Amino acid sequence: MHAPRGFIGIAVIVAMLGPWAAGKALALTEGKTAQDEPYISGGIGLDEREALDKQRAGYSLWVATAAKKFGSYVADARIVISDAAGNVVLDARLDGPWLLVNLKPGRYDASASFGGQTQRKTTTVHAGDHHELLFYFDLEAETLPPDAKE
Repeated sequence: MHAPRGFIGIAVIVAMLGPWAAGKALALTEGKTAQDEPYISGGIGLDEREALDKQRAGYSLWVATAAKKFGSYVADARIVISDAAGNVVLDARLDGPWLLVNLKPGRYDASASFGGQTQRKTTTVHAGDHHELLFYFDLEAETLPPDAKE
C-alpha cells in the first residue's frame, strides 16, 4: 500500500473526501468571467455537490475533472476558456472537481491542466444551451487513496 505523495495525491484525496466532508460549511468559489458572466466552482462534499446540482440549469457550460482509470474526482485543476478570437474568458483554478460557467453564445476552446497534463476541447454555445465538458487525467494508482484502487 503506497501513501499518497505530492500535490496530485493531496488534490485527489481532498476531492474524494466527499462523504466525510458532507457536514462542513459550503466553500464554493464564485466569480465573473471576462465577459462579466457568473461562474462557480467546488463540489467537495455532498453539500457542495447538491448546491451545484441545484444551480446547473442556470449555467451554459458544466465542466468536470476526474482520474481516467479510477473515475475519482480531481480538485485543483486549472481551467482556461478562450473565445473564438483567442481572448481568455476564464482562467481559474477549481476549488473542487466541478465548474459551472455562463458563456455568451459562440465557439470556445477550453483547456484543463492537472499534474503536468493539459487537455483541450472545443464547444459551441447557443442561446439556451447547456454543454458539459469532461476532462479525465491519467494518474498513477499510488496517488489515490487505498480504497480507490481496483
